[in-house]
Amino acid sequence: MRRTVPFAIAVAGLALTACEPYGDLRGFAPAPGAVDKLEVGTQSRDDVVRLVGSPSAVATFNPNVWYYISERQETWGPSRPWIAEQSVIQITFNDTGRVATIKYYDLKDARNITMVSRITPTSGKELTILEQILGNVGKFSGPRQQSNPGAPTGGG
Repeated sequence: MRRTVPFAIAVAGLALTACEPYGDLRGFAPAPGAVDKLEVGTQSRDDVVRLVGSPSAVATFNPNVWYYISERQETWGPSRPWIAEQSVIQITFNDTGRVATIKYYDLKDARNITMVSRITPTSGKELTILEQILGNVGKFSGPRQQSNPGAPTGGG
């Protein structure tokens, strides 16, 4: 009895710790205080890269907008991972290349985007399987005979 109680407690403790969710950090991880050193209107793009690092993404239609994106995913047992924390820092530069604005976004600012499931129509005729199989029957002939085979290539 004295040996089974500690063993049962140890097994229960291991079982409980095995069910604890674990996290995985992905994306941008700034050095502590690096983003706080940025000042609006004084620092250039090179200063931002030196202090914070290269951006995770640059806006598609405006190269003056940089994004630093990070997220922490958690998983519990065999379930699919979910996003527990998300952080996006948006740095906008003015026309002279100086920091114009710094904005912070988190998970509550995120929006779900549904993919468009349209199919692009193609020109032409839709063929059935039978038309595809029988479509080339009779279109092929034997090897073609050339009327002028060219000069003989014998040794010489």
